[in-house]
Amino acid sequence: MYAFKNSWIKSSSLLLAGFILANAAISPPAIAAEKNSELHYTVYLGGLYLGGIETEIEQGDSQYKIESAANTSQAFNWIVSWFASGETEGLIGLDKFFPRQHQHKSTWNQNVRVVTMDYGKSGSVRVEKTTTRDEGPDRYTPINPASLTNSIDPMTAILTVTNQLDEGKGCTMRLPIFDGHRRYDAFLSDVPSRYFKPTRYSVFSGNAIGCKLEFDRIGGFPVNQQQGLDAYSDQDVVVWAGAPIEGGRIVPVRMQLKTRFGNMELHLDRYREGPMQLVSRNSQ
Repeated sequence: MYAFKNSWIKSSSLLLAGFILANAAISPPAIAAEKNSELHYTVYLGGLYLGGIETEIEQGDSQYKIESAANTSQAFNWIVSWFASGETEGLIGLDKFFPRQHQHKSTWNQNVRVVTMDYGKSGSVRVEKTTTRDEGPDRYTPINPASLTNSIDPMTAILTVTNQLDEGKGCTMRLPIFDGHRRYDAFLSDVPSRYFKPTRYSVFSGNAIGCKLEFDRIGGFPVNQQQGLDAYSDQDVVVWAGAPIEGGRIVPVRMQLKTRFGNMELHLDRYREGPMQLVSRNSQ
């Protein structure tokens, strides 16, 4: 059961995990609606519909905001019920994204975790967390507080990658990520592009950029899990990105992940960018 949970949470957090913003003491100015889009993904495990992920991105000249929600399907709820929602808001400067506030809430069966993170100008991170789970210090690897400085949340990480792809720079990079519970580095590298034929599961067809993901677990993971860069050595995690609308922004369109329960695939089945909207024939 834990392996199933780990595979599902990893697939969603890789792409869109991130999560709801705590209100600032002073409301920020409205974001100039320049690159707004809505994305909906369906996740399949062994050919069965596992759940969905919905995300809305607002990106202006100097600010950005991302809202996301993910959940397992009703058909799987008798095995396991998982839901997560959240929002991230931050600033843009020198072609970089700087999160300002991030909050998310996740529910795994009857267990609830709520995390709020506030980011300082110096790169510091202040974390508030409440949970009904048993998260004693002997259950998880320790996190060095110094490793949190200049880290970013998962959703800001995704926006960072897609922005670099938009600029034609490829996906090779290292991202220091902290989700309020786990601290890890994500290493991305380019793989050959792939052509996707039209399918009823996705709104995207055409050539897609391939990004391979590797992870270095820094802290906050169960003590009995393998640590370091080889923690996922038995799995090739590849995210494919492309522009669903010709001339539009580049976004994740497909992900593939091998699990002990079968192949897990993520498809972009609904997409909106400005007035343009695409819906797949098999949209959930």
